[in-house]
Amino acid sequence: MSIAFDVTDRVYREIRDLLRSGDILPGQRLPNERKLAEMRGATRTQVRDALLMLQKEGLVERKIGSGTYLSERAPQIIELADAAVHMSPERSHGFHETLEARLLVEPSVAARAAEAPTPQFCEDLEAALERILAAPTWLQFKEDIYGFSRLYYVEAGNDFLCWTFDEIVSARRANKFDGGSDQAPVANIVRKHFHDRLSKIADAITSGDPQRARAEVESFLVAMAASLAL
Repeated sequence: MSIAFDVTDRVYREIRDLLRSGDILPGQRLPNERKLAEMRGATRTQVRDALLMLQKEGLVERKIGSGTYLSERAPQIIELADAAVHMSPERSHGFHETLEARLLVEPSVAARAAEAPTPQFCEDLEAALERILAAPTWLQFKEDIYGFSRLYYVEAGNDFLCWTFDEIVSARRANKFDGGSDQAPVANIVRKHFHDRLSKIADAITSGDPQRARAEVESFLVAMAASLAL
């Protein structure tokens, strides 16, 4: 392996770690090639090659005359890569079916929970958001995300729908949420992405806005389905 390639590979890994840190948000511009070269002790050619590698992974988008931007899909790409998610045709089919079922009922469940949210329920939503930021592993992170959603099922007051949601989570849990590693890490950019999306749901519900709660939940679930196409 040549020295030049060694440097390019190092720069690629360092920039990738920068993107994982969450210091740059999806849609934001990265430092220019000259700045990155200075920061990483590399040449602009080596930085350019590293950015090309990241572009092929879908993590960055390069716009002529404007610069390099973090892709809007970066959190999902990083999450799936870190957890070594493997969606076989059977699992992919099953996941799509569970998402379809959730899309049919969950926006309405959230809207009902938003009609008269209790103070304790609002506190529980905030605590759930904090757990998502603190989850030590990817598996716990996924458990906490589903736990957040379960709160508004309980608040909506329909035991059958709660049971149905629990069955969905049990099926996902049995496959370790399709992750390949029990101790997979959670990148800060992934934590921030999900925290931001779920915070919008929490805000809509705790504000007593059923229409916005319905829309936010639907948007979140549609985005989850779209992540499978990455």
